[in-house]
Amino acid sequence: MKADPTSLRGRGWVLAACCALAATFAYAAPRESEEHVGVDAERGDPARWYVPADTPRLKYETRVKEAHAAAAEAMKECRREREGRSACIAEAKAQERSDLEDARRSFQERRGGADRDRR
Repeated sequence: MKADPTSLRGRGWVLAACCALAATFAYAAPRESEEHVGVDAERGDPARWYVPADTPRLKYETRVKEAHAAAAEAMKECRREREGRSACIAEAKAQERSDLEDARRSFQERRGGADRDRR
């Protein structure tokens, strides 16, 4: 005797698959994943993003990170080019060196000013 395709037994595997799919959507993420965020921060942003860089050292470190990130983005763009790739990479490296030198000079000026104030 052949199984009737309209019967509940014939559609059992479809029902099981639907229940499994619904269970995955109904499962809630653990609460710990939300606990890393600071009290006043927007959801998903780490609290350290809201700590101001108010000292010369922190400002310098931030500028160095930004220079390296900008250079990495520029290099990624340069690698996509076929013509002028080496000139593009050289320009990106020169810009990174310039940004790092500006950050270093700014840090030394601020730090030198702070040293003079202490005397």
